[in-house]
Amino acid sequence: MPPKQTLHWLRYLWSLGVIAGIQTGIANAQPTPTRDVGTEVRRVFAGKCAGCHGPDLEKPKARFGYILDLRRVAENPEMVIPSRPNEPELWLLVQRDEMPPSDSPHGALSAEQKEVVRAWIAAGAPDATTTVLDSSSSLSPEPIRPPPAEITSIDRIIRWLGKFHLLMLHFPIALILAAGAGEAWSVWQRKSIPSESVRFCLWLGALAAIPTVGLGWLFAAAGNGDGSPQLLMAHRWFGTAASVWLFMTAICAELDARRGVRSRVVCVLLACGVLITALTAHLGGLLAHGADFFG
Repeated sequence: MPPKQTLHWLRYLWSLGVIAGIQTGIANAQPTPTRDVGTEVRRVFAGKCAGCHGPDLEKPKARFGYILDLRRVAENPEMVIPSRPNEPELWLLVQRDEMPPSDSPHGALSAEQKEVVRAWIAAGAPDATTTVLDSSSSLSPEPIRPPPAEITSIDRIIRWLGKFHLLMLHFPIALILAAGAGEAWSVWQRKSIPSESVRFCLWLGALAAIPTVGLGWLFAAAGNGDGSPQLLMAHRWFGTAASVWLFMTAICAELDARRGVRSRVVCVLLACGVLITALTAHLGGLLAHGADFFG
């Protein structure tokens, strides 16, 4: 065979080999599956969170019962800010192991499950696929695990003492409101002498506020409550400020009583103390019953 024909046939065979290789590669190539973070996070929520915040509960905790409705969760700016994983309240609660708490019947989230929640928010908080939404198996919760952590005796004492916060908090609130009402009545009557009943309610309320605030810090430190960390922090510090403010007001009222003359300073201090106390009580109500309690 002449050299030119030989070269021609070699090129022809080489071209056939290249074409066959390309076709084989295309036939064997499989599309890279995209990660369905919506499906993954919904499974995590179904197994870990639906027991307290599921749609079938008559009284979900913190009045938040739509954890499996990813679209609704994503549309709540107080819970999720899509594509900004480090800011939303949901991620902060998950990151700090506050939700679900360590003593939850289904256990706390693992590191992998936390990463799924973060990846879901970072991906824009997408909804789950239709197949998962229609699949009953995706909603089956994980087996109930025993509480993972052994609670020390100190933790038990803190939790036990903290619960007395719920018993005591109504007394200083009622006493301070009564003192404010009595002071307003005395001012309306234009009495120049300080009221003994107002002074009694103010002192008793101010003294009762001190252990109430201390027990409140223990109650929160023990992991009790379901509200947001921002709301909890505001409730803590407003309560502490109210306690200090009321004690100072009681001292000023005592000085007025010894002089036998009511001063405007005490009226202003008591009015502000009533407002701070009412605001603290309102924040506590939101923590206990949820923001939509009156809705």
